[in-house]
Amino acid sequence: MEQSVSTTKEALLFAAGELFAEHGVEGTSIRAIAEKCQANIAAVNYHFGTKENLYHVLIRRVLEKTRCRRAEALMKRKQDWAHDPLKCAEALYGIVEEHIHQYFTGTHPRWYGRLFMRILLQPTPAIGEIMSELVMRDFDSLKEVLRCCRPGMSREESELWADSLIGQLTHYIFAEDFLLMVPGRRSYDEAFQRDILHHVSRVLIRGLELPMPAFLMERKSNA
Repeated sequence: MEQSVSTTKEALLFAAGELFAEHGVEGTSIRAIAEKCQANIAAVNYHFGTKENLYHVLIRRVLEKTRCRRAEALMKRKQDWAHDPLKCAEALYGIVEEHIHQYFTGTHPRWYGRLFMRILLQPTPAIGEIMSELVMRDFDSLKEVLRCCRPGMSREESELWADSLIGQLTHYIFAEDFLLMVPGRRSYDEAFQRDILHHVSRVLIRGLELPMPAFLMERKSNA
């Protein structure tokens, strides 16, 4: 998890991330950011100029760290899998697996999820430009993979399937605190992460009418 910082600039970014995620940009002062990491207020101006610029640098940093690049990599070697429906299914599983690893395994601080929610609730033109640059390229690659998995799929349908995949995953990201209050669920432990991975993968594979990989086959109950 990203907790150690080596420079004042990194410390300011980390402190700002926690505060922006909790209170939003408007609810966070430069003084609060500086005090949280025991830095001088002048350091914020020196490294970032303004609070808004600090916010945009932070958003870019977080999006870079959480990018999922497997779809883009798959499209660069689609000749290895796109002709085989089973390999297509396995490719989709790999994409879901990458998202699970990025969002649920403690790779990143928990405030990343809250910050994503802030982005959705308080978008700005500058954030839109950053999203287009860093997120839409990966989203477009995901749509291309989906169209390879089902030849003849329209661009509109591929976008809906991509939305469906991301929507399922973001539900678990943003609803984590609520889901942890459900009786019997103690944590987002490895078993639960595996359940999410397998469930979301099966939904996608079945929906695209692809053969189910053996390792995703559900065991029949003896009851």
